[in-house]
Amino acid sequence: MAETPAGTPIVNTAALRYDAVGETQAIASNTVTLIVAERLDVALVRDGQGAIVVMPRPTIVPLTLTNRNNGAESFAIAASVIPGAVTLKALVVDADGDGLYDPTKDLTPVNALTPVLTPGQSIKLFAVLVTSGDPAPAGGAAATLTITARSTTGSGAPGSGYAGRGDDGGDAVVGPTGAAAGVVVPLTTASAGPTLFKTQSVRAADGSQSAVRDSVITYTLEARFADAVTGARIVDPIPAGTVFVAGSLTLDGAPLSDAQDRDAGRFDATGVQGSSAQGPAIAVALGQVAAAAVHTVQFKTKIQ
Repeated sequence: MAETPAGTPIVNTAALRYDAVGETQAIASNTVTLIVAERLDVALVRDGQGAIVVMPRPTIVPLTLTNRNNGAESFAIAASVIPGAVTLKALVVDADGDGLYDPTKDLTPVNALTPVLTPGQSIKLFAVLVTSGDPAPAGGAAATLTITARSTTGSGAPGSGYAGRGDDGGDAVVGPTGAAAGVVVPLTTASAGPTLFKTQSVRAADGSQSAVRDSVITYTLEARFADAVTGARIVDPIPAGTVFVAGSLTLDGAPLSDAQDRDAGRFDATGVQGSSAQGPAIAVALGQVAAAAVHTVQFKTKIQ
């Protein structure tokens, strides 16, 4: 069943029927009316995964922003890069929706506000990056890009209310996402040696990105190799305050068993020998890796 749009009036009048003096009589109650509140929710996701290699020419990071409200809404968008090996030139809206960056059409929105989006409507955003000329740190990890989107009506803790600020004069109520969303993207410039980049995403039982008890954290590790190497292995300790989700370990999208057996991965509850991981950890053996290879490891933990 479709969700009732924000601002919809719900009108109700009751009737009382009775018999008196041998006749059926009827009277109507007063009419009561309420306006459906606007639920404030937003989703912001990056198109793709792993680290972005930023070049001197403009490098584009595409994202998708979705209005998850039941009403029309615009969103304040912002982006920043730290530290300084990469420069953010612009954060723009894909004006014609073709998914391709065109600097003559796709411009920075006025006051950093998106157009008003209808319920469920999505738009593309492009973060435009270039190298700053500063030297990249050892290992090639140049910077981190952070993009945020926030409802212009209001945001905050789920359930927070904004009286009279919803569609058609109704109230607005903050939904499960807090009416705010953010994406963090690892960036790098050209590097001679191997690089390893880690990203994370959180999903609570209610579908929000809240880091609460029983929320699941998905970790993504992307290893890039400019030259051929041998004996490559990725080790990652399970963070304190979380537990490993059994059966969640993958290499390049293929599932790995948790046991120490013939496949490349394992989970060790006591620590991985030959590494600095003293407690529970995952380990994935990449072995002999060809030049220009990229391998991606994923696993999940649950917040206790």
